[in-house]
Amino acid sequence: MITPNQVGEILIGNAVATETTVPTFIASASDKELKVLSKDGTNVAAKKPFYVLQKADGIPGGFEFSDKVDPKYVDKVTVSAYSPEILGSYKIDGFNTAGVVAAKRTYEVEIRLEDQLSPENFTTIQGYYVTGQILGSDTATTVRDGVLKSLNKNLSNRGSDEFTAVTDGTGILITEKYQVNKPGKDTGRKLRFTVKGKVFENVPTNGENGNLGLLTTTQVTAPKPGTGTGKWVTNAEYVLKGFKYDPSRDYGYPANFDSTPVYASKSGVYNLIHIKHYVPNTSVGVERQYKVLTIAVDKGADTLANNANTNTILTSIRTAVDTYATVPANLAVV
Repeated sequence: MITPNQVGEILIGNAVATETTVPTFIASASDKELKVLSKDGTNVAAKKPFYVLQKADGIPGGFEFSDKVDPKYVDKVTVSAYSPEILGSYKIDGFNTAGVVAAKRTYEVEIRLEDQLSPENFTTIQGYYVTGQILGSDTATTVRDGVLKSLNKNLSNRGSDEFTAVTDGTGILITEKYQVNKPGKDTGRKLRFTVKGKVFENVPTNGENGNLGLLTTTQVTAPKPGTGTGKWVTNAEYVLKGFKYDPSRDYGYPANFDSTPVYASKSGVYNLIHIKHYVPNTSVGVERQYKVLTIAVDKGADTLANNANTNTILTSIRTAVDTYATVPANLAVV
């Protein structure tokens, strides 16, 4: 039976070593330093196969290293600068528009939350307010606050870990909450949702009871998953290190993670370098095997000056790959 070898791996560091040979790197590099060196143990050189090494004081041997990368089999190199995750938000407004608040109406704000498994499965989380036969003391403010109170009660019944809903001027602002990841158990996937405001006649005059379309929905902040976030890197490390060190590991983080070295931090700020390369077919029945090496460079803080370490690694890769593939330009440092 033919099965693929390791096809993805990740190395994580926060600095670049100055040593230029494998023996000196092992002996003198500092913990979590990275270095690109030739396969023969010398400094990186044009068109020579290379490894990426990571100093790791806490494991036997004191270092980790990637699969061999042969420049002539490098298909693509990419670099992604860190960008934070952005929480999406919507505003429902229009309560104080003339003619919106009236007797015998139902006001609703609905959050349509996509299921984790399929967009065809979804949950609706709603808040309501109903005016009586006579409007009485109800105003745009009491109607809005009534809808908000109802919505927050239903959010609380679900654990209060999905959304915040607060007043915003004359309307209601709904914002997703950050979803914390638990490697091996919960990826912390961003919430996928839409929001809509609705108004219905309790006693429709024309026999139909559709949404009157009187409330407005505006996206205030577009959601973004970010790039090189601590969430992404810790999730990637769990999966990729599992295949590399312990493919039969159960998903019980961190109880059975003690034999696998870990370096990523959920609070980390990472630039990502991806090297897509392959091993050519070596025998009948074995196809070309593609691999992806990810180098996560912890910036410490999200400043342009802290892109310098990433650029040093890119320069080394550019030297080794030479004319076989295009290596992206360095990131801005000022």
